[in-house]
Amino acid sequence: MGKTYLAAVWHSKGEVRLEEKTLRDLKPGEVLLRVKAAGICGTDLHLIEGKYPGCFPPVVPGHEFSGIIEATGDVSDEWLVGKRVGADSYVGCGECVFCLQKERQLCEKGVRELGVHLDGGWAEYLILPKENIYFLADSVLFEEAGAGCILNCTMAAIEKIGVCAGDFVLILGDGPSSLIMIQLAKLKGAEIAVVTGHRDKRLGLAAELGADKTINTHTEDIESCIEKYGREPDVVIDAVGRSETLNQALRLVRKKGRIHLFGLPEGSLAGLEMEHFIFKEIFLTSSTGNPALWQTSAMYLAKGWLQVKPLISHRVKLEEIVSAIDFIKTNSKEIVKAVIVNE
Repeated sequence: MGKTYLAAVWHSKGEVRLEEKTLRDLKPGEVLLRVKAAGICGTDLHLIEGKYPGCFPPVVPGHEFSGIIEATGDVSDEWLVGKRVGADSYVGCGECVFCLQKERQLCEKGVRELGVHLDGGWAEYLILPKENIYFLADSVLFEEAGAGCILNCTMAAIEKIGVCAGDFVLILGDGPSSLIMIQLAKLKGAEIAVVTGHRDKRLGLAAELGADKTINTHTEDIESCIEKYGREPDVVIDAVGRSETLNQALRLVRKKGRIHLFGLPEGSLAGLEMEHFIFKEIFLTSSTGNPALWQTSAMYLAKGWLQVKPLISHRVKLEEIVSAIDFIKTNSKEIVKAVIVNE
């Protein structure tokens, strides 16, 4: 193609630079996306700090993005040009049993992810496989779909752990994903949904979005608060990913209850109280995402069943990304979800 575009490129630990890049020609099965919005996720920050295993610079971060299809690699796909879309970030081999089942995140030949191993959405343009896109209704804002994995990963978690009507659901952690999971849990019919954390702004949002109770872990004792319900949680989701939160989950969940590991640990989990796991006969699951659920999440947005816009606390231009990263690192209490918005 030869067209140049602006992109934010990760070069080394803590170093991101804005650069002009040149678009290559599209291959069959690929599309060119003009990026309208791209999320800034905690995973992106881990990547930039060199804490994400198996990925190496230089790469354009951003595994959350949405936009407009501008060109296609196949003439037969030209009907896609102009379509408003979001996209899944996982790229598989397309041949193994998991890829054929639309579970690219588990590709047997080694999953690659846009914005992690391959250039992602912190750019004006992005080339990606046609099979990764999903369509957006005109009523869905690009920034809502651009919030990305907080839609898909959360939906995958709620489906995997099997939240159902009447459940008591406890979510440990007040990240943006928890604020989506609380909504999904209530949509599934959870009778009680509780979120824990320590950031007042996020806990306030959790209450507005459907949480029956929020617990500030800096001022309240989780176990005492849970005891007041007279029953133990059926489901506990560890959205933090630390030994202490997983131990809390093991202690608090009811016998034959379900625990879902959602938060990404930065290292090994040590000192786990596994006697609870064994003697309570606990069901333990985990998930990363589920590409097959993207179109469902888009439908939830279109129908207004999921509220993402209230979570978007900061909008930045691509040209501001370097200073935005510094701001996010030092203002965690103010940030809920930041999104890059391109004109």
